[in-house]
Amino acid sequence: MIGRIGSMAWGLLLAAGAAGDAAGQDGFFRWFQPLRSDEQVSIAAEAEYYPRENIRKQGTGFKDVRGELSMVLPLDSNADREWAATLRTGVRSLGTGAVIPGTGESFPAELWDLNFGLVHRRRLSNGGTVGGQLSLTSPSDRPFASWEETAILLNGFFRLPAGERNSWVFFLNYSSNREFLPHVPIPGAAFLYAPSRDFNLLAGAPLLSVNWKPADRLSLRGFYFPIHTVFVGSEYSLGAGWKIFADWRWENDRYYRANREDKDHRLFWYEQRLEIGFSVEPAPGFELALAGGYASDRFFFEGESYSKDRTENRIDIADGPFLTAHLRGRL
Repeated sequence: MIGRIGSMAWGLLLAAGAAGDAAGQDGFFRWFQPLRSDEQVSIAAEAEYYPRENIRKQGTGFKDVRGELSMVLPLDSNADREWAATLRTGVRSLGTGAVIPGTGESFPAELWDLNFGLVHRRRLSNGGTVGGQLSLTSPSDRPFASWEETAILLNGFFRLPAGERNSWVFFLNYSSNREFLPHVPIPGAAFLYAPSRDFNLLAGAPLLSVNWKPADRLSLRGFYFPIHTVFVGSEYSLGAGWKIFADWRWENDRYYRANREDKDHRLFWYEQRLEIGFSVEPAPGFELALAGGYASDRFFFEGESYSKDRTENRIDIADGPFLTAHLRGRL
């Protein structure tokens, strides 16, 4: 849905244990924080509006209104362990007369993404951290209508300190709805280099993340996760809680259309977008952001994989502007 990181990246970021957050990625980067006894509830609400644009080769249009509400709820936490629940509800209301090219069926009027998860982290005697995550999700036009519209995410991770601020991260990921190689358990490793509060780099297989503050008011961020999840952004503080920001991202989602003929098929969505906006702190611990931008290279296709099916059964949507707003905070 909005600003999400790939499923395998979620588990790796849980393990890393470094400070910092990135625009659009706050829910994941929360897990960079050290274990503590006073964890707070994190909430985020986002809305996006894409006006009607033409669909190529179908003689109709496509309007997209998106909303998402997410929460991280600490269940039990202290300096040595943490249990937390993660909840996310996302919906896309789609105004279109499009049809699925391969079947002639009407395109869904709504696409949901319901996600429920449980995360556990535990500090080891050597200063490392071990943990795991289990999530049940249903990205579909009819969420949880059957097991065929349900996906599972499992992550196991281990963080090993390497000096005062750096660490190695090892993990194992399983996802039934990963963009690539669904259902295949994938191991990985990365090194977190954090020489100061102004710079940290997480580099390894299969992701790259960097946060750099080259000047007192300026922050730069970048993130990559295979195959088509990319984020680069900058933020400048104006003082008194006001900031301006600009970013570019390449995003994708996968849905299970309930009436699909082939149950191995998924409905893939891809989009590139440039965004410019401002944010303000309306209350302590909260951030409100408003932005506008331009989206390009937008398309759906239904099939088994990007490499094999992206040119078939495809719906291409014309480039166009969008508006977005989000509110994030801790209670």
